[in-house]
Amino acid sequence: MRYRHWKNWATNGETAFVTTTCLDFVHAFRREEMRELISALLIADCSRYRSPLYGFVVMPHHVHYIVQCPPAKTVSWLVQRFKSNSAKLVLPRLTPEELACFDQQRGLNRRSFWMDGFRSVVLDNDAMFDQKLDYVHWNPVEAGYCEQPVQYRWSSARLYAQGGLEHESGLRLDLCLPYFDVSPESLLVAKPLSG
Repeated sequence: MRYRHWKNWATNGETAFVTTTCLDFVHAFRREEMRELISALLIADCSRYRSPLYGFVVMPHHVHYIVQCPPAKTVSWLVQRFKSNSAKLVLPRLTPEELACFDQQRGLNRRSFWMDGFRSVVLDNDAMFDQKLDYVHWNPVEAGYCEQPVQYRWSSARLYAQGGLEHESGLRLDLCLPYFDVSPESLLVAKPLSG
C-alpha cells in the first residue's frame, strides 16, 4: 500500500474540524500557562480574522478546533495564520528543557514548532458537526485528564455550559477571551484581516 499525503479539501468560507500537532509530538503545552496562552490566541485569532469558532481543545501536544473560514479564505490560509502567530508567541516562552525536545526535528521542512501541514475535515452536515464537537469536548476525558468535559479548562466545553455559544456565529469570543489568564496585549502578533 502506498502512503498518501493527507489533503485538506476545504474551500473558501467552509466550516472545518482542524487538528494541528507540535513538531515531533513535543508536549509544548504541558504547562498550564502554555495551554492558557494557546487557548487565548486561538480565540483572538478567530476574532481578528472574523472566523466563527465553534469548539476547541488544547491538549499537551496538539490542538483540535472547529472553525468557519472567512468568506474569501480557505482553511489552509487560516491554519497557517494560527500556526505562525502561535509559534511567535510560544517559542520565546518555552523553557530550555522544552526547547531541547525540539532539537532533533527543528529546521526540517523549515519548521521550528508545528508539524508541517495539518488535518482538516469539512463539516457539511449537522451529524458530522455534532460528532466532531463531541470528539473535541471528550478528548481530555479519553486522555484521562478529567472525568467530565466541563472540568477541563482549556476547552470550549465549559464555555458552552456557561452560555458562551450563539448557534449562528459560534462562541461569543468577546466573552470567552477574558476567561483565560492572558493579557490581550500579549496576543498582538498579527495584523487584522484586510481585503
